[in-house]
Amino acid sequence: MTSTNDVCSPCSSTTNTKLITKRITQSLSVLCSIALLSACGGSDATDTETYIKFYNASPDSPSIYMTLDEDIDNDEDDELERTYSAVAYGKAGSRITLEDTSYYVELAWQGEDSTARNDLTMIYQEQLSLSTDTTHWVVLSHSMNDPQVNIYSIPLIDDDIADDDQDNDLVNIRLVNLHETITDVDIYLSESDETFNEAEFVTSLAGTNLSDNFKIAEDQYKLYITAAGSDDVLFISEEINYIYSGQYLLAMRANQGVGGSEFVVDNISNASITQFDAEGSSASVRIYNGLDSNELLPEYSAVIDANITSATSQIVIDDLPYASFSESFSLDHGDYRFNIANDDNGASLLSNRLISLPQNTNKTVFLYWTDEAVDDDNDGIVDEDSDGVVDEIRPVISSLVVDNSDLTGLYAKRVTLLNLVNTDLFTGVSFYFVKSDEIIDTAEIQRTIGLGATSNVTLRNNSYQVFAIANIDNNEIILDELSLTVDETTSDLFLILEHQTQSSEGFALRAVAQ
Repeated sequence: MTSTNDVCSPCSSTTNTKLITKRITQSLSVLCSIALLSACGGSDATDTETYIKFYNASPDSPSIYMTLDEDIDNDEDDELERTYSAVAYGKAGSRITLEDTSYYVELAWQGEDSTARNDLTMIYQEQLSLSTDTTHWVVLSHSMNDPQVNIYSIPLIDDDIADDDQDNDLVNIRLVNLHETITDVDIYLSESDETFNEAEFVTSLAGTNLSDNFKIAEDQYKLYITAAGSDDVLFISEEINYIYSGQYLLAMRANQGVGGSEFVVDNISNASITQFDAEGSSASVRIYNGLDSNELLPEYSAVIDANITSATSQIVIDDLPYASFSESFSLDHGDYRFNIANDDNGASLLSNRLISLPQNTNKTVFLYWTDEAVDDDNDGIVDEDSDGVVDEIRPVISSLVVDNSDLTGLYAKRVTLLNLVNTDLFTGVSFYFVKSDEIIDTAEIQRTIGLGATSNVTLRNNSYQVFAIANIDNNEIILDELSLTVDETTSDLFLILEHQTQSSEGFALRAVAQ
């Protein structure tokens, strides 16, 4: 189901809100002349120009294509018909300049191999009349099971008003609540060094409604969200720094991360989009033991103990075997020391490795072996007897910190590839995702990565035969393969290549949920 909502608040607005004082003032006289998102000031539009911009706030959507067609039944060369680059969740496309007239607007996603317009799966089509000197926002929100499309049409700011804003260091903001379940909220602002007790009430917002325009001084702010009529704060933003006069949209949507808050806020200008998480959000981390038994360290049991510590926190992990994940731990965001010991004898394997956890992030630390030549006398020579052979090699524990996906896409999944194989047989591994109508040589999706490297691929719902292939002595050798079916119930995945002595080639490929 879709809905269209053309929004322009009347110039005689009677919004019954507490007046914003101190550094925050509501613009009462120019509500219909304010344009959204001209980040550097006034309009330089011609008499016939208009603008359109797409923002994807649907949390389980794949990347969405927007098509503009001046005449859906006419393919003449002088008629506009163009499909623009796909926009991922939480992102906004470029602002598009058009001649003011009527256009069909289509939103669609790629369900097959082709990105041609006729091969895309359409979720929205509407003919819109685009007014001169206006920015028209096309906003997709809610689940793809029942997507909502709202069109917000806002006139461009007058040059004289833009000049006054620049002279007086004023910023224009509008707000929209795109949270699917918390639909009625109150919004407050304070300066960044203040608390909610000092915050000024800005406006109340019902779901998908766009606020009036508000003028605030260029400064650093915190934004607060409460349920309508409540003083219980649901969200306190990180510091939002407005240093340039211009227009901004603050879009509130559901937090898909692990930080604990119900909301995140996108601050969108004409040229950029920045996500702001809740102030002081926590982080989540887990460990993957990719350290198999090692002939250079025969006393190592392939089982580790680990701890993650800071001045105020400590996480202890016991008896983590090879090829296993620890549980996920919630921690305050910040910097931590990471230590590893051999489970059998308590011997230290790694000390004081840094793990930095930004707020609202969900990470996995993958451990794997590398090695290095020994140079005990630090003379830069590792072949002291000059026999052409390195005298001694010692094992080294390396780590790779990877962001876990918190997305829940219905029609496409992110797969993160990891190569944890330390060998002198080959230097890189190629991963092929082969559909039923393909062979390895014609596979559309392929990546090659080295030891300790990672790469992301997006898989549309389908069945795949996945191959890990290395070049050994000028021969393409299949290290391992697996069958993988991706559908609406599948999580985003890690695809890990690691050592396994029981397999014929000594390597194993496996897929695990992120």
